[in-house]
Amino acid sequence: MINSLRVRRVSLSIHNWVGLIIAIQFLFWCVGGVIMSVIPIEVVRGEVNIADRKMTPLSSTEVARVLEKVGAVDLQRVSIKDLAGQAAIVLEQTDGMKRLYDAKTSVLLTPINEIMATQIAVYDYQHSSAKTHVPVAVLSAYLLTEEPGDFRRKLPVWQITLDDPDGTRIYVSPDTGDVLARRNDYWRLYDFFWMLHIMDYETRDDFNNPLIIVASITASLFVISGVILLYFRFGPQVQRMRARKTN
Repeated sequence: MINSLRVRRVSLSIHNWVGLIIAIQFLFWCVGGVIMSVIPIEVVRGEVNIADRKMTPLSSTEVARVLEKVGAVDLQRVSIKDLAGQAAIVLEQTDGMKRLYDAKTSVLLTPINEIMATQIAVYDYQHSSAKTHVPVAVLSAYLLTEEPGDFRRKLPVWQITLDDPDGTRIYVSPDTGDVLARRNDYWRLYDFFWMLHIMDYETRDDFNNPLIIVASITASLFVISGVILLYFRFGPQVQRMRARKTN
């Protein structure tokens, strides 16, 4: 027969020690959960500050003129994109390489230079509180070849820092002119607590790392031992109440 007093003592010991070990991580999980629930993901991603733009369509004749002028061969796809308010022709070759040409002048636009990258970032941005589009000031523009911390994708990339209330940085591809990411103070706060939440302090994207597995098992022991202690705390009282009702 199981010694209930011994079970109670063992459970209490496990509960206390595990509680000391896991308490800080529990706090991180709770605070991180609150922050990630309160801040809308659209704000975190900077999607609320994307300017609503409409590109003037190009005719097939204009596209054909550019193709004839640049002498494109071995094409897999031809498309049109809005590049900072100007129409650009995107030519994708069979080897996967993409080149951008100005739809009016047929000038090669890739690789995207600093001026064009800055124009793309400013054109993309409009603060959600602004009723009309007012060009935002640019604090800096750098072509990054090393990971900046808030952008963990393919490099190099243009980092355009804007002078706005949210501390926005817009990352522009030098190859395609695409806006690859929008980062702000909300994203950096969210990312910090996400790191603490999944306990991946390097890449911040591994949800199955050994640390969180050990922490989850430890937290489970904490909960199980707590449930056992609850039984010993309230179980006898429940039994006495039932005994009184039957008498």
